[in-house]
Amino acid sequence: MSNLTLKDVSTILATYGRGVVFYADKWVPTAGPLIMTQLGVTEGDIVETPNAATAIMTYPELTGPAAQDIDYLGENPVVEIPLYLADPALLAVVSPSGSAHAGRSRRGPVKQWTLAIFPEALFLTADAEGIVTDKTVAFDVAGAWTFNGIALTVDQQRYLDVSFWLWRCVFNRPPRRFRGGAGEEKKNIETVSTQTMHHPDMPEGHHLFTTGDPFDSDIDLNGFTPS
Repeated sequence: MSNLTLKDVSTILATYGRGVVFYADKWVPTAGPLIMTQLGVTEGDIVETPNAATAIMTYPELTGPAAQDIDYLGENPVVEIPLYLADPALLAVVSPSGSAHAGRSRRGPVKQWTLAIFPEALFLTADAEGIVTDKTVAFDVAGAWTFNGIALTVDQQRYLDVSFWLWRCVFNRPPRRFRGGAGEEKKNIETVSTQTMHHPDMPEGHHLFTTGDPFDSDIDLNGFTPS
C-alpha cells in the first residue's frame, strides 16, 4: 500500500532572499584551504542559469514527435550578477584577462575564478529588539560550519544547503556607464556574467558546480594531499 500525504508547510523553505557572492582565485584542492572574499555589493536578482542540454531520440514514423529516449549531455552554467561597479578595484576582477585595461599584441590565457553564492540571511542575526547585525560564517578542519563560532541552527543549515559553488569560471567584462541624472538614476549597477569551465580536480559529478555544503559531497574545502 502506498500512502500519499501532504508536506508540513512549516518545514518548507519557501524563500531565501537576496544573495551574496564570494570569490577566490581558481581553487585547486591540493593548494590548501579555499579562502574567499565578497565580490562587492549587489542590487537585484543574482541569476544562475544552468543551460542543461539533452538529446532526444524519436520514432517519428511510428509514435510521432514524442521522445523515446533522452541523453543528458551536460550543462553550461551562466551566473548573472547585478554589481555596483563604481569601485575601481573591481574592474580587473570582472575581466576575462584579469586586467582593468585591454589591448595586447597576442592572445593570452584568461583569469579563472571560483565563486560561491550564499543567501545573505546565513550571515545575519537579530537581537531581542530586532536589531540586525552580520556575523562570521566559517568552516573548521573537520568540515563543520559555524555562525559566530557556534554551530548552525536548523534554519541556517537550510540556507547553507541552497548555496551554489562554481568551481572554475571566467568573468565576461561588463559595460561601463558614466550616468547622468540624480538619485537612483546615477547608480553604477552593471550585470556581470560568468562563463563556466570544466574543473578536472573536482569529484565526478561536480566538475562544474556543487549545490549546498561541499563537505557533504566529499569536497574538503580545507584542501587535501593526494594519496
